[in-house]
Amino acid sequence: MSTSTFTLPTILSNLNLDIMESPPSPLDFQQVNDLLVPNSNKSITKDVIEALEIARDSPEAASHGPIRDLLELALGSIWDRILANDRYVMTRDEFAIFNFFQSRFRNSAIAIAARKRYWDNLSVSLPS
Repeated sequence: MSTSTFTLPTILSNLNLDIMESPPSPLDFQQVNDLLVPNSNKSITKDVIEALEIARDSPEAASHGPIRDLLELALGSIWDRILANDRYVMTRDEFAIFNFFQSRFRNSAIAIAARKRYWDNLSVSLPS
């Protein structure tokens, strides 16, 4: 029986994969009432946020392949969480994506309830 050693292709071994060591960003937390829940927003990446910004600025860009695909994937993930848990509260970034597609959910009682939960759980600090 021969033993073989697996080695990564050169291109993969040159990648910097220190993702887990990066400091948390504000996007890594979800605020529910007065609590910050860490690591609750991992499905919304910087790429998705950038795609949303581009789509907001240009309706034509929203139908562009990679931008559309990123946003659709994020929306599907958000919708799955909402359907799986009728008490699920979207994060700010999830709500932004969900809101971008609000016309799809115009007459959906589930979507209306999800938006209401977001607003009901939003905590805004007032200036002193």
